[in-house]
Amino acid sequence: MALSDVELTVNLYTEGDKFFDLLKAAVRDWQGGWGHERERAAYALELYQRSLQTMRAHLEEARVKAEGGFFTDQDQRILNRTEEKLAYWEKKLAEIKK
Repeated sequence: MALSDVELTVNLYTEGDKFFDLLKAAVRDWQGGWGHERERAAYALELYQRSLQTMRAHLEEARVKAEGGFFTDQDQRILNRTEEKLAYWEKKLAEIKK
């Protein structure tokens, strides 16, 4: 058995809304609890932030491709939608960190 056999991949474009909602709820529910609950909240917050970083990196790569001319109208729509999602989830992150 390889460690890669137990990896989980989340598509942040198609499943991101549910994923971020779940992490947001975990952070809110566990922030003020027992020590082990605060550890869970911290881990959920870390996953949230790492996921946003992944989205930002993807968007930067997509923008570079767009500037190089390797882009279709559908690609542009996906890029715009991903930018909207990223902005929304960054706003939610700021709210839960207050």
